[in-house]
Amino acid sequence: MNTRIVAALLVGVFSLAASLATAQSEFPNRPIKLYVGFPPGGSTDVLARALSHEARVSLGQELLVVNKAGASGAIAVTEVAGQKADGYTIGLSPSAAFVLAFHFMKIRPDLLDVTEPLLMVGRQRLGMIVKGDSPHKTVKDLVEFAAKNPGKISIGVPGLGTSVDVFTRALLQQAKVDAIVVPFKGDSGVSTALLGGQVVAASMSAGGFLQHVQNGSMRLIASLETDRFEVAPSVPTLREMGYGVAGTAIQFLYGPKGLSPAVAKRLIGAFTKASHAQSYVKIATNNGLYDKNQLVGDELVAYLRKDRADLSALVKKLGMEKQ
Repeated sequence: MNTRIVAALLVGVFSLAASLATAQSEFPNRPIKLYVGFPPGGSTDVLARALSHEARVSLGQELLVVNKAGASGAIAVTEVAGQKADGYTIGLSPSAAFVLAFHFMKIRPDLLDVTEPLLMVGRQRLGMIVKGDSPHKTVKDLVEFAAKNPGKISIGVPGLGTSVDVFTRALLQQAKVDAIVVPFKGDSGVSTALLGGQVVAASMSAGGFLQHVQNGSMRLIASLETDRFEVAPSVPTLREMGYGVAGTAIQFLYGPKGLSPAVAKRLIGAFTKASHAQSYVKIATNNGLYDKNQLVGDELVAYLRKDRADLSALVKKLGMEKQ
């Protein structure tokens, strides 16, 4: 009798294992939702739609882009983190929502601990710009005007607690000038406000200004990163101007914590292939988002944790927490 019971249990265990293996091998068998924490038209949205178009071929399923803007992308991240870890709900986000935004807003600081970073798919090229016909042709011009006219300079940023928001506030603090930083919901809102004259200057990723710089309707006056822009090699970085401000912001794919290795591998493989597609590379390059260096899995997690520690130190040094 005992032998029969043991045999039956073993059959059950093997059947369950086989069922799980089959389910994983069949992933995905329905459409996948890809959450974006910013409105349509911004750099993150453009990247997500370009990737989805390519990845659906490898996955054999549609990818539905869901825009859920707010809290500098953190609302969408929180939504994904709360879903079942089966691979059918994933997200694409700039790193700021995970490593920086919690210093400025009442959002959970542990988003890295409740999600599964999968693959870096792009790098945000960050810059400061003005309108093409602005009298402020350099950062020096902007700072000098702000010093003589306190509160008269307004600078748009794509969200409170984003990398460009922090770098812009750090610049103003170090320059010891009084200017108004105006947060918008994404790059598209900042770009519209700058062109419409609602703000004097703007700091955002290249997806929001690159084409405007190329056609002359906007002028790049600084790179907020450690290197200069290829499209404007004569424009210096803030660090080169004497301000100790520089950094990078990446875009990466993630899912809820607890994704099975098989599902994670399937997603990473499909999106890696998608990120190498010629059409994706062209779109990412045209929007200043392409980076051939990709971080995956544990390597990506390590990068994000270090970035969080470095930025936390900068925020505390500048006394910018929870303004």
